[in-house]
Amino acid sequence: MNEETDTSVPAQSRLKRVGRILFISGIVIVVGGIVLGLSVVLVAAFTGSFVIVSNYGGYAILALLFGVLLVIIGLIALILPGGFSKDAVWAMRIGPFR
Repeated sequence: MNEETDTSVPAQSRLKRVGRILFISGIVIVVGGIVLGLSVVLVAAFTGSFVIVSNYGGYAILALLFGVLLVIIGLIALILPGGFSKDAVWAMRIGPFR
């Protein structure tokens, strides 16, 4: 009697949108890290200071790894929005590791 109609966006399109956002933000982080890395090295080369480069290295590596991780997660969400196919789930269930 009081049934509500579900007018929300399907879960697959939401997951694709989130995947696209994660992919783009990961690309921005990776490209930004590379550009900032090159600029820091150029500034250090012109000024002769090694302190800037050594402090930047720890943060840059973490940012690049985080960016690559976001790119991978975004690609997975874009390519497989519905999860594994039923055949893959069936193969995992009958495998030796349950």
